[in-house]
Amino acid sequence: MTASLPKSGALYSVIVAIVLATITGTGALRAQINALPRVPNPESRTPILQPLPFSHKMHTQFLRECKDCHQISADGWAMNYPSEEKCMVCHATISTDSPSIKKLAEHVAQKKPVPWVQIYAVPDYVYFSHRTHVNKAKLDCEACHGAVRERDVLTKEKPTSMAACISCHKGKGAETGCRTCHDTI
Repeated sequence: MTASLPKSGALYSVIVAIVLATITGTGALRAQINALPRVPNPESRTPILQPLPFSHKMHTQFLRECKDCHQISADGWAMNYPSEEKCMVCHATISTDSPSIKKLAEHVAQKKPVPWVQIYAVPDYVYFSHRTHVNKAKLDCEACHGAVRERDVLTKEKPTSMAACISCHKGKGAETGCRTCHDTI
């Protein structure tokens, strides 16, 4: 039994779009983001074992805004993880006997980033700018990430599917054309 291609050329269009997206990628930052460990099932709500335990619920009692720890990257695409040195500003004197804080201090001493497992990601062929969504559209982080400040352990609470993004764009009156999120040269 052999599979036949759709007569409409839809498969061909999808292949061309994927090849173009792969070729035109967003450079070094995209490569760094893609090198992060990923959740095995990106739509899973199963808690993922991180290299260090981290409670957003506990930390947001002291650091109220997401941007207190997560800064938008220079090019605007990603939200960065806080540096280990930033964590040690407090943890040089708080919970210093904790095995996890000792492990964090080792990362700082070795100038090695903690290999956090990325929970939220979009495919390589999608252009998603945190700068646009946070600064221009004025979206709260919870719009895409859920009630993070209430969580001791993060799971993927909201989908990053095309359908979810289009639904949000429609609800906010934002553009929904293909070129809004995809390079369709």
